[in-house]
Amino acid sequence: MATPARLPPALAAALLLAGCGLPQSAAPPVPPPVSAAPQPPSRAGAWAWTPRLESAGTQLRSALSGSGVELSQTQDQRLWISLPAGEAFAPGRSALTPAATAWLDRVAASLRGIPRAQWQIVAPADARGGAALAVDRAAAVRDWLVTRGVPAQRMAVSGAPPRGPASGSGEARVEILVGERAPS
Repeated sequence: MATPARLPPALAAALLLAGCGLPQSAAPPVPPPVSAAPQPPSRAGAWAWTPRLESAGTQLRSALSGSGVELSQTQDQRLWISLPAGEAFAPGRSALTPAATAWLDRVAASLRGIPRAQWQIVAPADARGGAALAVDRAAAVRDWLVTRGVPAQRMAVSGAPPRGPASGSGEARVEILVGERAPS
């Protein structure tokens, strides 16, 4: 029996991404976290800070306290979840670590019940990998969340070059933004 030919990693990643049929988005600038009281959205279709997001954020802050995961409300009224990429992935790899899967299990449990939630997942590359690795990492986060009951059609993934987080620790972060659209 003949063994199948191995594809170059970049081609295999491109074929995988082309066939997944799920939306991808450009990497957004990460909104800075805010600590002030929520402000109403300024335009129709913008994000709305809902009691469900508030409750989920409070629950996650408690569950993930001391883990290195950061949570905040953004200026555009979304929940910002930031995981340390160095603890979420091995260098040059897109497979999630046990620590990352534990964090994501808590995120999914807290947020999967929000029916109109829209998710944006942005993962960084590292020194060993380029843009394809960054997208693979974001897709790995999405895939894990889907197995935990988060609807795939409500998630978009993208990769970003390595960068430090808003917290200033200098470590690359996996950014997850979750929001509900304001009524139009």
